Amino acid sequence: MPLRSSAARCLGLVMLMLGPALPAAAAPTVPELGHVGRWLTDDQGRIVTLHGVNMVYKKPPYFPAAGGFGEKDAQFLADNGVNAVRLGFAWNAVEPQPGVYDDTYIEQIRTTQHLLARYGIYSLVDSHQDAFNESVGASWSGFPAWAAFPDGFPVQPNPGFPLVYFTSPAQNQTWANFWRDHAASDGVGVQEHYAAMWAHVARRFADQPYVLGYDLINEPWPGWDYPSCFPKGCPKFETDVLAPFQAKAMNAIRQVDREHLLFYEPSLTNDFGTPDWMPNPTGDPKAGMSYHDYCVGDDTCVTNGLDRAVAEGVAAVVTEFGATTDAARLTRLTDRFDANMVSWMFWSEPQNQTPGHPQEPPTGPNLMNPAIVRPYPRALAGTPQQWNYDSTTGTFTLRYSTRRVDSGQPFPAGARTEVYLPLTGYPDGYQVESQGADVVSPPGARVLQLATSPGQDTVRVTVTPRSP
Repeated sequence: MPLRSSAARCLGLVMLMLGPALPAAAAPTVPELGHVGRWLTDDQGRIVTLHGVNMVYKKPPYFPAAGGFGEKDAQFLADNGVNAVRLGFAWNAVEPQPGVYDDTYIEQIRTTQHLLARYGIYSLVDSHQDAFNESVGASWSGFPAWAAFPDGFPVQPNPGFPLVYFTSPAQNQTWANFWRDHAASDGVGVQEHYAAMWAHVARRFADQPYVLGYDLINEPWPGWDYPSCFPKGCPKFETDVLAPFQAKAMNAIRQVDREHLLFYEPSLTNDFGTPDWMPNPTGDPKAGMSYHDYCVGDDTCVTNGLDRAVAEGVAAVVTEFGATTDAARLTRLTDRFDANMVSWMFWSEPQNQTPGHPQEPPTGPNLMNPAIVRPYPRALAGTPQQWNYDSTTGTFTLRYSTRRVDSGQPFPAGARTEVYLPLTGYPDGYQVESQGADVVSPPGARVLQLATSPGQDTVRVTVTPRSP
């Protein structure tokens, strides 16, 4: 297991501070995704929508292949319309000792990213944690024990996630020390270690195809200040503490990767509906906001995050929702996302790892509930105005302007829009009614291709199942 030596570690920290030269750019094999405001875009200026899943393997050794994820699982995801995966890694596995990196582990994560890329699936590389570390009451070691400083505060019996945040004094003191940038055993602040770790990871993905970007930290917790976040959110924490912390990681990544999107996250309390005050930490023009929707009964979470992303001019992706097998609830949630025209990534119930609920293997069916499989415009030559899927009748409708979201100028005649149509929704094929665009894909193709007709300003499409 190749671990970096002390001398190499010191040299790496110095080079990070000096700003090392970027590696030679590899010849691009696929266009990188960018954004215009809230919308993800491809190199043609088309708006890209993502339907994805999370893949966070929380059992040692903390990478999906060790749990069984392989070729057939990537194929399964692609066949069901998945074009993005939030690919999680554990900081404690990347950096088992302060400043010492396990490159073999990082290569395992990259191998899975390569596999997903072969099936046209983008990876959002995600530094994942839930309640920091077992030493302070977590169910798994997302963050390393050497970065946890509970100062002798007690660890209460784990009531499960996320209640541990509210019941464990050790948990809240550890987060308080993390936000104060407590020095690790080598005298370097834990936040500096975190930023350097991100640069070390990002260097290995900088020239890889089908990398969406980097999710800087999963669900950061305010620590002892959490009561002030309810019900009006955490403006002081998010602007004065969380944003400067994520800025360190963003700046470190930009030393080695200037192209991929950087997705920052608001406080965990936003997952449950508190207002979002999170600014773009550095003003980076290639930034996005990763936010979660665990609101009950309404669209507060999705609209809070979307409104903040629009205000900041950054891309918006719902990178977690679900954590349930309730098909009716999942249908309501995905209907809600369609109504707001957002990209999303599903969190499957089998990925939970809490007392009495061990994690199941990260294989295709465990990662994707059938209730989330639905039609969607995965690449749209224009600006979307509305799309909707009626799961009871199988009717999918789409309306969009043929004008580019960046310039307002029309796409040329013949510009292609791609709509994924699942076999489960159209087992006997489908019929298409289109105004303003011509169908150019073969009958029954899983990806419906529409070519804009000359002189059209608006396209309207209706897809219905063909009778047996």
